[in-house]
Amino acid sequence: MFKAFNVSVIGTSHLEKEIVCQDAAGSYGGDKYGFAVVSDGHGSKKHFRSDIGSKIAVEAAAEAITEFLENEEYTKRLFTDCEKTLRDLENNIIYRWNVFVKKHWTENPVSREDLDEFFGGKDIVGKERAIYGATLIAAVMTENYWFAIQIGDGSCVTMTGDENAAIFIPEDDRLVFGYTTSLCDSNANENFRHYFSDIMPEGIMVSTDGVADSFTEDGFLKFNVKMLNFFASQDNALEELEKFLPELSAKGSKDDVSISGVYFAGEQYA
Repeated sequence: MFKAFNVSVIGTSHLEKEIVCQDAAGSYGGDKYGFAVVSDGHGSKKHFRSDIGSKIAVEAAAEAITEFLENEEYTKRLFTDCEKTLRDLENNIIYRWNVFVKKHWTENPVSREDLDEFFGGKDIVGKERAIYGATLIAAVMTENYWFAIQIGDGSCVTMTGDENAAIFIPEDDRLVFGYTTSLCDSNANENFRHYFSDIMPEGIMVSTDGVADSFTEDGFLKFNVKMLNFFASQDNALEELEKFLPELSAKGSKDDVSISGVYFAGEQYA
């Protein structure tokens, strides 16, 4: 059996500037599998609907992953052609995100005045998705394998029984000085990174960059281990995390902070 949790908290700086939370998170825990998802909207001037884009990203990922895990043919392909199979899943998420974005854009049109203000009068026909730009990280655990996919910044940490924590998804050297890849990129399918393994961890946590930016690297990994153990042993863990994250943002990055986790709730936690 798998258990999962997720929390999103608005950052201190966003409260001070009266800006909405740009993060979104989701999770699912069931008998056969569980998954954790976070997304961080870019929040800059031209991405003025990125808070909606991040929510759409979580929804699109949850739908695509659930469909994937419920189809045995898809999951079998992970062991015969992992690269193509995960690319297909990522493309499915991108497709769904774009469909949802187009629907929201159509139902909630943007005025010409707003477009001129945010884009300086430039023609953005066909580029509407930029307004909704967001990152995405998703981690999946099943009885026989796990995998994680990511576009943009943020972290995915796996934890094992000896209380070790590690980041497995390959780094993207381009993510410096505030730059990040995004679901709104025209080549988003080329910018996803992923990892697959049949060596099972006890749990996986994904988080937006506001969390890691509030710690040293070693402190961040220890925090993930502590959170996994806390959720595995305490009934009030979610409530305590919801209280702690605003303090973390205030003392650390001051950014929005989101955490989503999935873990095996088996005998080792009895």
